Amino acid sequence: MKPRLFPSPRSEDGFTLVELLVVIGIIGLLIALAAPALRKTKESAKKSSCLNNLRQIGVAVNAYVLGYDGHLPVCVRVGETAADPLCVSNVLEIDNGKVFACPADTVSKYEGLTFAKRHGASYEWNVWLSGRLVDKSKLSLGGVLLNTPLMGDAEAFHGSLGSNYLYPDGRVEKSLEKLIE
Repeated sequence: MKPRLFPSPRSEDGFTLVELLVVIGIIGLLIALAAPALRKTKESAKKSSCLNNLRQIGVAVNAYVLGYDGHLPVCVRVGETAADPLCVSNVLEIDNGKVFACPADTVSKYEGLTFAKRHGASYEWNVWLSGRLVDKSKLSLGGVLLNTPLMGDAEAFHGSLGSNYLYPDGRVEKSLEKLIE
């Protein structure tokens, strides 16, 4: 057989339509399998950012405590509006007001606003601890000391990942710790 000087119109180097469709199908399947893992990673990153926000608020609370003879601030549980003078975001002096908004607080279900924009913070203040001495912030119930959080997520912003909590000593936890000591 004689070698050809010109290649035939159908080259053996290219992909057929069937091969191309199979490759696209495999890539689509891999993306579909990876999407839930990526979504979970994104949710976990928002929860970590929320923990960081609570840490920064904890630093501000401790600075407040140092300036007010060991007393915790007096705040309302949740501000009536974002301008409420007793809302924790207005009592504590933090330059970056974004620390009071959880990154997962994105649903605008309060008169078209997110929880943070409506109430001034994504976090609830524990009014039982308002004005108490920080070293006497554990509540006693029938002689049993309860270690309660100072602040926590106002809603289940993190879904199945649980809520974040700030304790009076500045610790931040991903879940409620054992309450009774």
